[in-house]
Parts: sequence; structure tokens; C-alpha cells
Amino acid sequence: GTGKAINNPDGTAVSYFGTNPVDIPNCYSCHSRTGKAAQMARDEGLKQGDAEYAYWKTYPDTSEYMARLAEGSINILALHDSHHGTTFLSDYDSNAAGNRLGKVGFVNCTDCHGDNVSGNLQEPRVTASGYKTVKAKALSEAIHGFHLAMVPMPDGADRAQSCQSCHPTHFQNPNMNDDTNPFRVTDRYGEGRFSKGDIRNSGGGCYVRRDAHSNPNAKPPFFLNAYGKWQLENVSMKDEHGKDSEMRGLYCTNCHSKVAQALYIADDLTHDSKQEGKTLRNKSLKDLVAAVAGGDMKKFSAIADPKVGTGEVLSYYMDHKSAPLVKNVGKDGKLDLKPWNHKTGGDVPYAAASAGNDWWLSASEPHCADCHLAPFVEQDTGGKYFPIDQPNKYSLYRYSKAHGNIACQTCHESTHGLYSTRYDGDERSVDVTTHQQALQYSPDGKYAGPITCSACHAVNKNGVAVQLEGTEYANDYWASVTLAHFMREGDQKLSVKELVKKYPYKKSTQIVKDGWK
Repeated sequence: GTGKAINNPDGTAVSYFGTNPVDIPNCYSCHSRTGKAAQMARDEGLKQGDAEYAYWKTYPDTSEYMARLAEGSINILALHDSHHGTTFLSDYDSNAAGNRLGKVGFVNCTDCHGDNVSGNLQEPRVTASGYKTVKAKALSEAIHGFHLAMVPMPDGADRAQSCQSCHPTHFQNPNMNDDTNPFRVTDRYGEGRFSKGDIRNSGGGCYVRRDAHSNPNAKPPFFLNAYGKWQLENVSMKDEHGKDSEMRGLYCTNCHSKVAQALYIADDLTHDSKQEGKTLRNKSLKDLVAAVAGGDMKKFSAIADPKVGTGEVLSYYMDHKSAPLVKNVGKDGKLDLKPWNHKTGGDVPYAAASAGNDWWLSASEPHCADCHLAPFVEQDTGGKYFPIDQPNKYSLYRYSKAHGNIACQTCHESTHGLYSTRYDGDERSVDVTTHQQALQYSPDGKYAGPITCSACHAVNKNGVAVQLEGTEYANDYWASVTLAHFMREGDQKLSVKELVKKYPYKKSTQIVKDGWK
């Protein structure tokens, strides 16, 4: 590169702040040495993984982890060949110093399994070479479905430990990445350590013991709607036995659920921060249960807090119905596409346009608006960014803006690492960096929650931006925070008088009262 900064249109340098758990999945723990998948391969007569490990151990500077990582990769390919008829290891040479897969070359899962996040929307990928390609299940469904069926690993509450066993589980402090760490999800061979306990008490690099939703020290206001309050009372405030406890937080499956998908499909919004239009999000719990579970509270609970034993964790992936992307009003097999909410026509699902279906970066991902009151919700970006968004729907958090045109992540951090991150001391915390980053913008050097007004504004004694002096907002910090979330693109250009007229104080203070906890 040139070493020069990338500039904004006004000539100023583009700058960012934020942290993300860039880490590697935990495949190696089960797919090497005495891990379950490695043992299964040996039982089936597959020895390539052992040969790969032995090769790398001939180098004296190869760590045990790197040797196991290589073994795990070959083990996965060997099992795939055996179970699915592929030929990835047909030219494998355990003694080759260079290309060990020979004429097959680099194997890319997304040549056959569509994946939105890597931009592989067409399958089989036409540029793939070295092996036969087919149109297979979306990557999210293929990987999650298979592993949840084979090794769901229920904890003491019957929640799937496998979510956090597979996704990055490393702590920033390397001393916490061995079996002496009591919070580690699995041992070094992939065996779950919370089978009689609560997986939410574990820790790792992706989510648990990191994000605000996994932080028992998170403080109100939570700004919860009826569904959010149900999650707080029935999940977050219960231990693994279903008894009242200190706040344990939410698990992966509480957000990634059929309820979240049903809420998205039901939306036909006309205003995002005011949550106007057709939606279930601002309805009572009774109305929500009626809409998504036919009024059956037991069925609702089963999909809102999915358990391994009920089959709902696996069903989330294997029985998934793709969200409607557009409508087709064409006749006689011809295409005449209209917006998804057109009054006539047949639904065309996401799966018809993306081999990654509506998973990652798309409609089936959870939204803040699932549990939180408006205006603490995402933005309707107008359907400009396929497959990320649709018109009259909430876009994803990572692409949404509020307080005018400021990215939500600017003040709240990135998904799975939202402020306030859990802090167990510099040596024991999963993510010290994000915690310290929050303190960097803290008004008193102690508050580690979302960025406050004082990070960017001159504020009065109440912590409210001085621009609001002379309005009722000036004496009410949380109402002013609500106002900032109401503001959407263009609102920052309004005068203060116009702004408080558009978003009245009375409305904001009522939201604070209703959503405190």
C-alpha cells in the first residue's frame, strides 16, 4: 500500500474504533488426537489424519496446537469423503513438503455450500476446480445441522453446549487457554465441561462471558418489550434448574430462534424508530404467543428457549423456511418481480436468490428489535443492500445507524461483544481489550457501558448534551438517550426546536419508565 489514509468525501481520514473476536473455530479439539471425530475416523479405517499429525511433528518447531490443527483439517476432509462420496483426499500425499492435496488443491467448502458472508451466493461455484462440485445445503444449515444431530452436548438446562464449543473459545490471555481454566467450555479433546452445570457460566472468545447479554453485572435500563421481559424473567434470571437466581444472561439459542424469524417475517414497517406499521414487536405477550405459537404457551417457550431434548435446537436449522424475498406476479412461468409486500403474486424465497439462503448477514439473523422497545431498534435501510436488508423491514444491527447517521456499533460495540463486556480482572477476562476501550470513552474512567453523550458532546451536570438546554430533555439523561436513538438519518440537520417537536419529551420519558427493566 501507499501508507496513506483513505479519505472521506470531505477530505478527512476515515477512522474506526471497535474490536471483533477474530479467532479460529474449535474444530481441532474433536477432529484430532483423541477427539470424538478423530476416533470415529479411525474406527472407520481412515488414517490420513494420523499421517498428517505425524508429518508435522517431524518439525521440531511445530507446536502441538499447529500439528493438531493440520490433523483436524485432514480428518474433516477424510470424513467428508467417506460419508458424502467426495474425493478431496484422492491425491493426498502425507510426505509432500508442498501441496499435500496434490491435483485437488485448495478445498473451499463454499464451492458447494452457499455462504452469504463470503459472498458465495451461486452454487456450485463456477470457478471451482480440482474436484466435482454440486449444489448442496447452505453452509450454516450443513454444519449446524450435522453437528447438532451428532454432538448436541446438552448442559444442565438442556441447552446445547456445542454452540460455544465450536465457535471461537479462546481467551485473550493465553494462560486461560488450557484445562486449568474453570470457564473453558470443553477440555482439549472436545468434551463438554458443563453437562451438569450452566453453559452460560462458561467463557470463550465469541460470546459467553463477554457480551452485555452474557454479563451478570449489566445494569438497567434494559428497554425491553414484552418478549424481552419474558426472556429476562424466564431465562436470564433462572439457573440451570429453572430456579430464581442472580442474572445469568441469555444463551446463543435465545436470540437465534424461530421466534426471531417469525417477528421479522411479520414486519411491514412504515417508520423504524417509531415502530409504526404492521409488526408484532410492540404487542402484548398474549398477542405474540397467539401469532407465533397458536396461543400455546408451552410451544412458545419451546421455541423461545430451545432445548436439545425437545428437538427444537436442531429443528431451527433442519426445518427452516426461507423468508420471502420478493413477489412474482408473472404469468405462464415468466418473472415479473415486485417488492415482498406486494398485494398479489407468489412468494419468491431468499433461497431462490442466494445459495446461502437467508442465514448469515440476512433475514434470519436476530435483531435488537426482537426484545427491545423502539427506538432502541435497528434501521430500515430501504432494501438497498441484498442480502442484508429488505424495504419495510429492520436491517441488521451491524449495518444500522441512529443519532442521525452514526453507526450503532460506534457507541455499543460489535455484536457478541456489546458494552458492557464482562470483566473478571485483567488476567481472567475473555476480552480485556473491549472493556478497556469502553473505559477510554468513559466520563469517570469506571463506567464501561455504551458510550455516553460526553464522549462527543459538551454536557451539563446531568450528562445531557448542552444543545438540549432550554428543553425538558436537559434535566433527564435517559430521556435524552432515547431521543438520540429516535433520531435517524437527516434528523441531525433539524433545529433543536424541530427535533423535540418531532420526538416529544413526554413520549421519550414514558419509554424510559416502561422499559427500565
